[in-house]
Order: sequence, then C-alpha cells, then structure tokens
Amino acid sequence: MGVFILLITLLAFAAGFIRNELALILIGAVLLAVILYCFFAVLALSLIHRKKAHRLSVHIITKQVSVGNEGSLLCSFNQSMGSTSAGGKQRFFRLPGILIRYDMKLKTKDERVIHHIFDPDFLAQGMSAFAVLERGAYYSTDDALGIFDALGFFQWAFRIPQDGGPRLLAAPKATESPVPVTIRSGGTEQRKAINYVRTDNLIDHRPYIPGDDPRRINWKLYGHAGDLFVREGEPEPPPHSRLLIMVDTQTDPQLYTAEAGRQGVDLLCENALAIALEYMDRNMDVTIGYTGGDIQGGTPAELATALAYPAAMSALASEEFSPVPEDVGILVLTLPRSGSESTALDRFLKKRDLHQRVDIIFLYQEDRLDGPAETCVTIYGQKGGVHAWRVKRNYGTTGKS
Repeated sequence: MGVFILLITLLAFAAGFIRNELALILIGAVLLAVILYCFFAVLALSLIHRKKAHRLSVHIITKQVSVGNEGSLLCSFNQSMGSTSAGGKQRFFRLPGILIRYDMKLKTKDERVIHHIFDPDFLAQGMSAFAVLERGAYYSTDDALGIFDALGFFQWAFRIPQDGGPRLLAAPKATESPVPVTIRSGGTEQRKAINYVRTDNLIDHRPYIPGDDPRRINWKLYGHAGDLFVREGEPEPPPHSRLLIMVDTQTDPQLYTAEAGRQGVDLLCENALAIALEYMDRNMDVTIGYTGGDIQGGTPAELATALAYPAAMSALASEEFSPVPEDVGILVLTLPRSGSESTALDRFLKKRDLHQRVDIIFLYQEDRLDGPAETCVTIYGQKGGVHAWRVKRNYGTTGKS
C-alpha cells in the first residue's frame, strides 16, 4: 500500500508540472503531506514510548500444553512503571493512523514457528490466547514491539530480549492405536496384572514370583516344603521391570523433506507416549530419551512434556544417545533410512553391552518407504542382541529378526 501511494504521489507531481495541471499538483501535495505525517508520527511515538516499551513484559502462562490446545500469555508492565489510568492499566499514547503491535515469534530447533501478534492495549485482563498446532519445544531470542503507520510507509521496532530457555513446550498426544510391542528384557518378570489379592488371614500363601520382596518369604514353610512361598495377606511389591524408550530423531534427507522429517518424528513421539502409558499401567518403570537429549522419567504428564523436545535433524548430525543403564529393556523408535552412514543409532549399538537386548521399530506411513524399511530390518536384525521390525502406520505390521 505504501509503495503504491508513493508511486501515485510521484506521478501526480510529474504529470501536474508537465501538463501544468493544478489539480494534479494538489493531489500530489496532499499525498506528500500524508507521507510526512506518517513519518513524523511514527518517529514521535517511538521517542515517546522508548522507555515504556522496554518495561513491557510478556509471560507465557501455559508453558506446557498439548498439541491442538491453546497457549495463554499475560502482558503487563514492570512494577516500577506508575499507573496512568483510573483502572491502573498502562496504555500507550496514540495518534490517528498509527498502530502499535506486540510481535511474539517462537521457533523450534527444526524450524517450526508460532507467530502471534496482538495490540497490548486491547487485551482482556492483559491476557491473549494463541493456537498451538504442532509439537515441539519453542524458543525465542527476543520479541518486538512495533510502531508503524497503517499505510505501511514507516516502522520502528523495539527488541525485547528473552531468556535462552524454552518458552513453550507443546507435548504430543498419544496415538489412539499404538504399535503392539512385547518387551523381552528389562527385568525378571513382567506382570500384566496390576492388582493383587489381599486377605486378613496371614496363613494364606501363594508361590513366590521373581520380583517379590524376599522379606515376605515364609522361610519356615520353605524348610518344610522346599519351595518358596510368600504370605498372601501382604501387598505384592511392584514389578522390577524397567523400560527405556528411545526416540531417534535423525532423518535421511534422501527420503524426507524438512516437513516430512518433522511429521515423521511426530509419529515416533505419539507412539512412544502411547507405549509408555501402556507399560506404566502395568506398573513398569518407564523412562524416555531421544537423540541429543537426557533420559527422563516421571509421571505420564512429565513424559509427555519430555516428548516435546525431540526435533528432527539430519542423519549426519553429531548428536548422540545418552548412556543407558544396563538393567533396562531398550525400545528404539526410528525412521527408515537409505544410507549406510554411521548414525547415532549405529554408534549407540556399537557402544552398548552386547548382552543387552534392544528392540528397534522402523516406523513410517508411506508406501514408498517399504523398501528402505525392509532393508533396515534386515541389516539391523543381523546385529547381536537386536530384534528389528518395521511398522507401516495404518497398514499393519511385518517383521524380521
């Protein structure tokens, strides 16, 4: 709009002087006056609000949110700024045709963006909501408060620095139909029943199950019968089985575009969360890790938040898997790949104890990845202690050890 008006102004002046038309010269003069007004108005407001802009504070209230929901932020002024209105709310002085907007731009490590622009003077109780459509850990180095004219001639922006940590964690939602998984290691017993029998009769016994507390064994009965029994009336301890779910975020640029890679990692995270919730329901100790990140445990909500961090990266990136304990079952969710280059997954498998069993699922959605996925299953299935199979989302499962 601004360029168009400037062009009309120049043409009006040129045509007016060439043809000696007073009307055209007046039109050019009026448009020039508008342009000058925009310039001086933007400059004046920028000088007036210079200090106030740096006292403006925007805090994201809902730092942790599930994909598909809304995030909320609170816009306020530093307390050192005095009140200027009857209600105690700070407001910016305005001039006609001049706009003031706060620009918040959040970005993940794999270039996903949330761009939210609002007028700080027109918020209900200083709060504003924005849509969170994609998973990720969102950062920003600074926000901006912009002062500009409505015609788009001139703009002045104040940079408002932010800390270096994530400002928003958009957690994935667990897929409704998770990959069927049977973990083969990580403890002496994997109990599917989460309930146990209680009784007030302490002479009732049941056979000992690996993982029971040895202090509850009836040693006198063992001396007579030669078998191990525990008192039925005492609570059965939780199982000792431990599961570590690793999300491999490295993507093959020959198979995935940047957007396809991000969607592929989303698929891994959604299934990782569903598997984690399933095994936590079985009273297993579940932790989650990802390429380049630490291993994290906790409540279901904490595991979901941890899965906001994985970001798609090149298969040649230098990030590594964190060292893992020896007494856990390891499940790796990864994407098919075409190259034979050494990746974080390959380096992890070489460093691990060969007696430690690892399950690897190559997860994908498109038919074109059938061949690379089958090749990956064949190659990785030949490694000692590794069980690999491929899963085509919504099309069933095939595998090869």
